[in-house]
Amino acid sequence: MAQEQDDPRVRARQDALRDARRQVIIDAARRVFERVGLEGASIRMIAAEAGCTTGAIYPWFAGKEEVYAAILAESLDRLATFLARRIAREQDALAKARAGVDAFYRYYQKNPDELWLGLYLFRADGVQPVGLKPELNRDLNARLALAFGLIAEAISGAGFDDPDGRAADGISHASGLLLLTNAGRMKVFRSRPDGLMLRYLETALPEQK
Repeated sequence: MAQEQDDPRVRARQDALRDARRQVIIDAARRVFERVGLEGASIRMIAAEAGCTTGAIYPWFAGKEEVYAAILAESLDRLATFLARRIAREQDALAKARAGVDAFYRYYQKNPDELWLGLYLFRADGVQPVGLKPELNRDLNARLALAFGLIAEAISGAGFDDPDGRAADGISHASGLLLLTNAGRMKVFRSRPDGLMLRYLETALPEQK
């Protein structure tokens, strides 16, 4: 038995199995949060959705907040990877700056539920912010800061002043477009969100004279 436990192939299989079990829990929790929100969810509901007992969840997560934080952490890591790739593929400094903001918009355009997740808006009683425990928030804010930093760095590299402010403005503009689009309100304005995003980028990050 000891030799088997020391076998790297056995350990790899065991690790893969543990990771798969954890992912099943995370995927089930996401569906529960989407239906009833963070406050309406419970470990019992998540376990039922995952097809396991509550006892099978606690070795991984102490409570529903930790599961929620794990889902959001995965989302923010995917966002940062997407931003980095989109910025890196551009050669021109201005194109990199615009690509950073545009990539934020494009990522959440494809994954709208992840935007509401990131804003802690999964709530059964309406769209209202809700926070997590301080230690969970610190980790998540660090991941968000990484993504934000990629955009600000690209803007700074293009020679613009106040890169943090411009990055925040770009994220706010993109989030507003996404909110209006998902609410079905862009039709009222007779405008296409992609066109508005392009015009914003050309205005907010203009070619340097």
